[in-house]
Amino acid sequence: MNNVITFQLLGIPRILLNNEEQFFAFAKVNALLYYLAVNGSVSREMAASLLWENKNTQTAKKNLRNTIYQANKVLQSDVIICPNRNMLRLNPALDIQTDIARFLEDPLVHLALYQGEFLQGFYLKSGEEFDLWVSKIRMQCEQVYLKTCYQKIEEGLSLDAIEDTEEHLKQLIERDEFEEKNYQLLMRLYQQDNRPSKVIETYYQLVNVLDKELGIQPSPQSQQIYQEVVAKDRNERKIKHFLRNSNHFLGRIDEIKQLEAYFANCLTYREVGALLLVGDTGIGKRTLARQVLANQTQDYQIVTANCFREEAMDSLLPWRNILDGLGDLVIQHRLLSTKAWRAALKQCFPTATVFQEHVAHPFVKDHTSLLVSFVVDILQNLADIKALVVLIEDCHWMDEDSLTLLQRVMNQLSHYPIAFVLTKHLGTTPQLGTCLNALISQGRLESIRLEPFNRQESSIYIRSQLGSQSVTEQDIDHLYQASQGIPFFLSEYTQTLLRKEKFVPLTPAIKAKLGLKLANLNSRDDELLHYLSCCRGAVPLNTLAQLMLLPLEEVIEMVDSLCHYYILVEENKGEEVLISFRQRIIQLYCYDRLSLSKRRLLHGQIAKRLEELLPLLPPSPTLLEAIAYHYKESRQVIKALEYNLNYLDATLQFQHELFPIYSKSVGLVEKSDRDNHRLMERQFDKIRQSIADLELTYDNNRDFQQLLIRFAYLEGRYDIRTGRYQEGIKNIQKVIALATELKQTSFLLEGYRQLIHYCIQVENKPEMRYYTNLSLEAAVSANHFEAIAISLRLKGLYHLIVGELDEAEHLLQQSIDFFKVTPGLQANYAIQIAAALDYLAEIAQIRDQFEKAVAYQKEAISLTDNKPAELSVSIFYIGLGISYFYLGHFDQAEQILSLAKEALANHIYPWKETQLEIYLAMIQWKKGHYQPALSLFAHRETLMSRYRNPRDKGLIFYLMAVVKYQLIRQEDTLSQQEKEMVAHLLTESFEYYYEIASTNLNSYRDCHLVSELNDLRQQLSAKS
Repeated sequence: MNNVITFQLLGIPRILLNNEEQFFAFAKVNALLYYLAVNGSVSREMAASLLWENKNTQTAKKNLRNTIYQANKVLQSDVIICPNRNMLRLNPALDIQTDIARFLEDPLVHLALYQGEFLQGFYLKSGEEFDLWVSKIRMQCEQVYLKTCYQKIEEGLSLDAIEDTEEHLKQLIERDEFEEKNYQLLMRLYQQDNRPSKVIETYYQLVNVLDKELGIQPSPQSQQIYQEVVAKDRNERKIKHFLRNSNHFLGRIDEIKQLEAYFANCLTYREVGALLLVGDTGIGKRTLARQVLANQTQDYQIVTANCFREEAMDSLLPWRNILDGLGDLVIQHRLLSTKAWRAALKQCFPTATVFQEHVAHPFVKDHTSLLVSFVVDILQNLADIKALVVLIEDCHWMDEDSLTLLQRVMNQLSHYPIAFVLTKHLGTTPQLGTCLNALISQGRLESIRLEPFNRQESSIYIRSQLGSQSVTEQDIDHLYQASQGIPFFLSEYTQTLLRKEKFVPLTPAIKAKLGLKLANLNSRDDELLHYLSCCRGAVPLNTLAQLMLLPLEEVIEMVDSLCHYYILVEENKGEEVLISFRQRIIQLYCYDRLSLSKRRLLHGQIAKRLEELLPLLPPSPTLLEAIAYHYKESRQVIKALEYNLNYLDATLQFQHELFPIYSKSVGLVEKSDRDNHRLMERQFDKIRQSIADLELTYDNNRDFQQLLIRFAYLEGRYDIRTGRYQEGIKNIQKVIALATELKQTSFLLEGYRQLIHYCIQVENKPEMRYYTNLSLEAAVSANHFEAIAISLRLKGLYHLIVGELDEAEHLLQQSIDFFKVTPGLQANYAIQIAAALDYLAEIAQIRDQFEKAVAYQKEAISLTDNKPAELSVSIFYIGLGISYFYLGHFDQAEQILSLAKEALANHIYPWKETQLEIYLAMIQWKKGHYQPALSLFAHRETLMSRYRNPRDKGLIFYLMAVVKYQLIRQEDTLSQQEKEMVAHLLTESFEYYYEIASTNLNSYRDCHLVSELNDLRQQLSAKS
């Protein structure tokens, strides 16, 4: 096997025999072999003088012979031969390979063989001539290497051979760390490979080397590469951060299509325009813009700017931010160097030394045209490279100079793919309005208004956010009501559900959002919002001014400003202008900002001022409830209880008093009686709980004791009116006892009156006589004019019930005369007079004086302004209908009674309902329509049990007796189906129904019905 001898001379030198490194005893053996490997041959004299220049010729030749021997011995062959006596050479018969020969023969192919400088680290003692030779060869190889490297680098850059090129450049830098060109090439390579972090790393490697060793900075060329990369990286990170959307976006399909169409048209038609996104705080303007722009990055480069309220007075600040982004693109695309860009900015903004510092410098108006031209030129050049989006968020805070510049720039741009996108809240400044109107008139502005999600959209959004987590419809309703369909608020609330946290309407993010919205309001605006946030509903403008103790004109100005910023909203209600928060969440936020002591102070002030305004404001139970609420929140609990009772009293005056005393009323509750009943139940429960909480502390407080009497009275009155007699009587007797003890005459009289009402409802004649006498005596003893007049009417009613008509008529007329002493009294007590007239009409009916009865009833109705919807007035209509019935005017009777029935539909405890239904059914029966009477029998138990009034039962059984009589005597008038239904409903005998009816009807008030029943009974007896 032939030996292979390999010389590796580029880098740390090595000599290998069959791939195993060989070592020699003397360095001069290596030196001779290295020399021959490069040159091929050498004369003996040259070799001797090269290696032993300080020795004499004989010694040098002797050493040379020994060196040749050592080399051949170690390499196990005659590597060095002597073709003649004077020459030495490597044996051509042997397989000898050298890296330097291959490298120099074709450096492009064998560039990798250059592992370092020629004979790197090899040193020969006392060998100056040899060292000179080494230096010469070393320089030659290095030059070849460098030339070849740069050639390879150029090829690599053009062919994207990144890894090889990077390695070559790193080798060059390692070889000469001060050669700046190599750093620049490596930075360009990384820039081309889109590795900005490696560019920055290489640049700072260069900075450190030059500063540490030479105390200098990199050249402008190196700095420019760095600035280009930093600009691009900064812009990309800015856009990436901008487009990052942490919230899952859902919905807005139509708006997305409109935005995408706008961008597509900009690319297609290359027309410069603007699109305006309009919406309230948290509505999703930013999210929508990011959602769409995230899909436009392939076609568009994006520049953004944010406008802020606190910067609205800084001239051109939005454009400074825009030019920041444009500058990054300009440097990135090498349109200008960093130095040239800054110089151009300085020319346009001569007062700014470093534009990027964002110092608020005044706009130099003399340079307007220059700045417009500069911006237009930059936009055009960038758009030629790639289409451009300029997004300006919250443009409602742009200063006038910025708006002017925007308008002028857009006017000078045409046929370029440049899309301006603006976002703004619902309010518009005059300057912005002028700018937008100009763009609209030029046909260069589109707009999209974002509305809150509706209930269905909110439900879809919530469910998509919650994923697999279940949610009830009730929860969705709650979130929808709390958020009012605002996506940002919905997102916050669903995150709360996902984290299984307790729901709070004001999350930290919502507080921050609303804090920005309300930032920079002046102290007067804040004060107004503080007062308004303490109120549960809308506040009349005049009342708000009186609460703040400010002139109305000033408050109007403040409200107008806050409405302009869509914080407050105005609403017309009759002659009043009501002020409220536009969003409930803003009210909660404003209230949340108040300290506990400030809340109590404001609530106390509001309660006191509303109390002072009571005589001046329109009567309203709602106002009483508001005063109670504010006293409660100010921790004035006794006053709060007092006004809660005032509210309850005001409500019950109308809804649970048959003939309310108008002079004591503060106005109608604007609810149906059915709704009001539920409200009253809740109100009673609330007051009971409040009293229970206060009893321990205030048990000996006289004011509290009086309020307890009042509550017991109201509760008893309510119970009696609604048919809960046992509870009602217990409460009223408690009132009478306490009122007697505390000498509270008014409550004593009211207590007697409620017991009389109970007696009326259940026809308890003995007790009614007792209490009417007590009531009148107490009223006379107290010289209480109002109570005397009412007691006379009630005593007259008692005599009517027991059939003493003359005495009844006398007392009723006395009551009317009391209330008619003056026109003023007559107006205040109109309904009391009307009630007495209604009883006089009933007396006339008993006496068969039906025309007179009609006259009384019409007078009663006229006194109450013909309002059949009121419970007491409906009673007058029922009486009038009955009078017409007995006059034989059935159509007129039906019309009047139907009107009363329609009015009673909204009352959960309608008085005289049974009487109304009976007479309507009788009218229909006389007309041959039998179904109403049969239907009435089906729900007779409800009618009879409501008040447990014997007359109601008597009326029902009266009609049953009449129908039973018709079934017996006039069967042919009924259809077969009706006969079967009557037979099913009326299974007892006529006598059975007759006896019950006669027992329960009042023989005086129902004398006509009793007489008719007796006639029917006689007819049946005669037939049998």
